[in-house]
Amino acid sequence: MSKIIENFLIPLFVIVSVLYAFNSFGHAIELNKAYHHITNEPGYLERANISFYFSRDPQVQEIKNKNTNAHTITFFFPDVSIAQGECEAMIKRISNQHNGYSVAITPVIKPTKGVKLAFNFDPAQCSLGYETFDSIGLQKGIVFRLYNKNVLTSIQNNNNQPVLRTLWWQPDGASAKTGHKDKKPNIVIDAGHGGSDSGAIGCGGIQEKQVCLAIGTAVGSLLKQKGCSVLLTRTNDCDMQLDERTAYANDNNADLFVSIHANYAANPRAIGIETFCMQPALLKKNFSCLTSSQDACIANIINQRAALSYQLAQSVQSSVCNSVSSFHDVTIDRIDRKVKHSVSQVLLGAQEPAILIEVGFLSHPKESLLLHDTHYQNSIAHGICNGILSILQF
Repeated sequence: MSKIIENFLIPLFVIVSVLYAFNSFGHAIELNKAYHHITNEPGYLERANISFYFSRDPQVQEIKNKNTNAHTITFFFPDVSIAQGECEAMIKRISNQHNGYSVAITPVIKPTKGVKLAFNFDPAQCSLGYETFDSIGLQKGIVFRLYNKNVLTSIQNNNNQPVLRTLWWQPDGASAKTGHKDKKPNIVIDAGHGGSDSGAIGCGGIQEKQVCLAIGTAVGSLLKQKGCSVLLTRTNDCDMQLDERTAYANDNNADLFVSIHANYAANPRAIGIETFCMQPALLKKNFSCLTSSQDACIANIINQRAALSYQLAQSVQSSVCNSVSSFHDVTIDRIDRKVKHSVSQVLLGAQEPAILIEVGFLSHPKESLLLHDTHYQNSIAHGICNGILSILQF
C-alpha cells in the first residue's frame, strides 16, 4: 500500500494541485452578470444598487475625481474580462440608465487589462458604498449602493425612527409613519421566471414558470379578497429581468415583496418547502463615502427591514407547511426545510421587507406531480396568503 501511495497517489495529488492552481490564478476573472435595481420614488433609502457577479474574487481599486458640479468615483477591476452575450447586454442596460446619476462600465486594455466602473452623481443628493457577498451559486458578488441623502437626513433628524414608507406596518399593527394606519397594505407578488426562462424542468416536463404563475395568481386573488392592494410582476408567460421585478415593486410603493419559485436538486429524494430572506451579516462592507454616524443610521434601517423580512418568512413558511401537510406522510416526507438566509437578487434589490419561497422540488417524483395539481397549488396559495395576513393588522 505504501508503494502505491508513493508511486501513484502522491504524484497524482501534485498534478491535480498544479492544475487547480493554474485554473485559479492563471486565468482572468470573468464578470458574468450585472443587475441594476432602481427606484424613481423619492422616499426610499437607496436610489439604486448595482450588483456584479464574478467567477472568483476580484481586486477592487478606487480612484476619486471631483469637479465643481459633480462627484465621480471610479473603480477598477484588474485582470477582469466581461463575459460575452448576456452579461454584455446587462451592462449596456445599466449604462443607459439615468436617475440623477450615471454609471459607465467599460473594458480597459492599457496600461492594465481589466474593467473600469465609474459613478457620477451630485454629492448633495447621493452617496455611495459597496459590499461583498457570496451568492447562492457560490459566485463572488459585489453590490454598489447609491443612497438618497434626503431620506438619510430625514431619518437622522427623526432620531433614527423608521420614516421610510416601506416600514409603515409592524407585526403588532403599529404604524411607523403618520397617515398609514388606515390604508391597505400594498403587496407585490412575484411569479418567478417566465417567457424564454422556463426555470427548472421537473418530472413529466412540468416547468417552474408555470407553477410559479399559477400559485402567484392565486395568492394575488386571495389577498385581494382579504382587502389588500396587490400587484403581480407578471400575469402571463413573459420575459422579465430580476431587476425589472424589483423596480416594479419599488416604483409602485410596495410594502411587501414575495417571490415564488419551485426547487430542483440532483438528489431526487430532496423534498419540501423552504423560505429565504436577507440577513445583513451576509454582506461585508468594504467602502463608504458616508460618515460613521450615517453608516450606523443605514445599518439600523437595514436591520429593521431584515427583521421584518425574517418575521414574514417564518410566518409564510409555517403557514404553507401546515396548509399542505395533509398531502404528505409527515413521518416520511419532512417537508419543512425551515427559513434560510441567502443573497438572492430579488431580495437584494427590494426596498421593502421581502422573501423568496421555494414551494417544493420539481425533481422529486411525488412532489412534482403535486405541484402540477391545481388543488395542491391552491393549498400553497392559501398558505402564503394566510402567512402574510397573520403578521399584518390593518
